[in-house]
Amino acid sequence: MRQEKHICRRFLVRGSAEATAGHSHSQPAADRHSEPRSVVVSHKMALCYNINSQEPAAPRLSKNEKEEISELRWNGWRAGVITFLSAVYGQMTLARQLPPDPRQDSWLLMRSPIPPLLFSLFYIAAVTWWGPLYMKSRKPFSGLRNVMMAYNAFQVIYSAWLFYEAGMGGWFGSYSFICQTCDYSNNPQAIRMMHCAYWYHFSKYVDFIDTIFFVLHKKYQHISLLHMSHHGLMPISTWYGVRYHPGGHNTFFGFLNCFVHTVMYLYYLLAAMGPSLRPFLWWKKYLTTLQMVQFTLVFLHSLQLAFVDCDVPPVLMNWVGFVSVMFFILFSDFYIKAYQKRGKHKVSSVMNEITGDVSWDKKNCLDGTNTSAEPSTKAKRANNPVRRDVFNEFLHGGSSGISRNGSIDVSSGKSKDFPSGIDEELVFRSRV
Repeated sequence: MRQEKHICRRFLVRGSAEATAGHSHSQPAADRHSEPRSVVVSHKMALCYNINSQEPAAPRLSKNEKEEISELRWNGWRAGVITFLSAVYGQMTLARQLPPDPRQDSWLLMRSPIPPLLFSLFYIAAVTWWGPLYMKSRKPFSGLRNVMMAYNAFQVIYSAWLFYEAGMGGWFGSYSFICQTCDYSNNPQAIRMMHCAYWYHFSKYVDFIDTIFFVLHKKYQHISLLHMSHHGLMPISTWYGVRYHPGGHNTFFGFLNCFVHTVMYLYYLLAAMGPSLRPFLWWKKYLTTLQMVQFTLVFLHSLQLAFVDCDVPPVLMNWVGFVSVMFFILFSDFYIKAYQKRGKHKVSSVMNEITGDVSWDKKNCLDGTNTSAEPSTKAKRANNPVRRDVFNEFLHGGSSGISRNGSIDVSSGKSKDFPSGIDEELVFRSRV
């Protein structure tokens, strides 16, 4: 087939000329009853067009892409199991020990835990199996920048509003951080907190869009177990909280999480507006720390009930505490692995860019020598003292032409720009 296409390409270049020539020359007497040359040429051209019009075979996945998809599906299985077990725990504990709140009997999705569980499992299957299968033979979507900016802006407003409502519902003053029971009355403040808890539960479905963008851009490495566990677990967990205990001590988790989401999506929005705002985003490196602090505070807030007399269901606070510990462990594991992997990749990338040769290691770059027997032409550029100095500064944390996040400043004229730092990548990939 490949040889036929090559012949067709050569033939089509001169096909029209030969067809025209067939009309201008007279046919020999012996060939008067045979098919005109122009007709033969037309048949050959039609055959070539048919060959070239065949759909190309689907591109084969590289080894790295296969590993990413395999890990993605494994993360989907584990996230599905965690989500299902969370629903079982809620049904075996809260649903048996507490009556459902009658004030929300007519609310959408609040009659049964089955719909939120199915939504979560459908989401997990869609982004770990069906989505990658659909994108297998397609290029990553482009032109979604404006859509993502609009989505991030909506999330900033939505999360900020929920944080304000949770604060006005109690956490800005009337709630106790030591022990706070749930108010099931029709008190305006209690009703306000219940409505806030419901819309916080609804926001967990909106957060699914994060992963959809990853799939459409084929950024499967961003869909970690931490990411999948968080987005799959939260809808069913918050449903039981809203249905059986829509206020009080357990709402501290949502109150704090809304603040973290406001800051996080604000960063995404500003970063997407262009490089002109990036000098003002120096605080991006603190977002990772903010997420770790969130889990720690939620765990300590739940743990303190073991030492005080408080009329809050222990099974509920045990659930909240367990989820915070699980997220902390997953995030710590992800954080360490990503830093180690990303750090090695960054040093290797910058080294290769400066030296132009993968055979250079840290020692060779420092003394300006190459151990390879026949250094490439690009590798000889490393003898340039400017390039070697830039790499030395990168390895030792120098400031000349290198920003604090690991990127090299274009304005210094020493090297072209590199991708942004590790902290930004971590914040983008975790999104919890």
